[in-house]
Amino acid sequence: MSGVRITHVSDTYLPLLGGIEAQVSRLAAQQAAAGHQVEVLTTTPARPGAHGVSTAVEDGVTVHRIAARVPGGWPIHPRSTAHVTTHLRAAIARGERPDVVHLHMGVLAPTAQAALRPVTRLGLPAVLTVHSVWGGASRLFAAADVVTGWSRWPVRWSAVSELTAEPLRQLLPDGGDVAILPNGLDLESWRVPRTERGNRPEGSAVHVVAAARFAPRKRMLPLLAAVASAAGRLPAGALFVTLAGDGPQRTAARRFVAEHGLRDVVSLPGRLTATELKRLYARADVFAAPSSDEAFGIAALEAQASGLTVIAHSRSGVAERVVDGATGLLVPDDAALTEALVRLATEPGLLDRLLAAATTPPSGMGWSEVLAVTDRTYAEAAALAARR
Repeated sequence: MSGVRITHVSDTYLPLLGGIEAQVSRLAAQQAAAGHQVEVLTTTPARPGAHGVSTAVEDGVTVHRIAARVPGGWPIHPRSTAHVTTHLRAAIARGERPDVVHLHMGVLAPTAQAALRPVTRLGLPAVLTVHSVWGGASRLFAAADVVTGWSRWPVRWSAVSELTAEPLRQLLPDGGDVAILPNGLDLESWRVPRTERGNRPEGSAVHVVAAARFAPRKRMLPLLAAVASAAGRLPAGALFVTLAGDGPQRTAARRFVAEHGLRDVVSLPGRLTATELKRLYARADVFAAPSSDEAFGIAALEAQASGLTVIAHSRSGVAERVVDGATGLLVPDDAALTEALVRLATEPGLLDRLLAAATTPPSGMGWSEVLAVTDRTYAEAAALAARR
């Protein structure tokens, strides 16, 4: 596909920072660079407190913002569906009919969810991508299907991982055909020269890192508890951990480090830029992803592209890119996480074997591959719309 009109609909977008925001913005920019006409419709304001309807070109992408003053600053607009529908009707009237409308959905995405039906009624090819783990919300979507029959609408369903695809498949008829559209990454830009352990500021310790928001879903505090348990079983200087990020639980994390005497074991540098993360990964060995609610794990993919091995929860989206015992370690719970940390610091040859295998990043995640599978999914959506 070349030179097509693509409309993305995403409640959350830059400048908010998260998995959906990063993926949609990067995908849109890559598509624009490939010669497509790309626009984004979002209810995220350009800056905190901004409101109203605005349009700007960002990284070659035309971004339409439909922002309202909402308590708490949530990216929600009470009339967003009407705005989206009006915008699409106007584009059709001007002879600028979108070739595809790509809607992006977390658990709570009122604009994308409510706009799906109007998009299909306009006869536009529609792709919906699930970016988040639904959990108990699956029951709500099943109830909504009983009322609206959304699972039978002419939509090309997709998800960022098998973990996020499975609940959707269970609700769809005819075997639940769900395409996997993984998050993309410029893999080459994350390849960093490795600093051997003896030449690092952290010394010869096994250096474990994580980069995530300090929020309950990311489970940074349980990771700290596992680190404390592992450090108590290891000699001094065997393990060093850097947890990068910010968020509501960072104060509690600092308090935990102080109370458990971990100042020589744990560093909490705050949120790091991409350049700073690359410098960190150059002198690290292991990336820890302790959350089972990690739908895909862009941060983990960045670390894998940098040559780090991974400890991940066995029921997470990150686990789909890890071969247990060969390219990383998968753990079912926090006790197993502690054991994995101890093994990496004590089991002869284990870490070196994992790092040797980690020099090859996961396949299918480079932008050329992601754009190709996305183009195929768009073509399938167009064929589906034509049949209806």
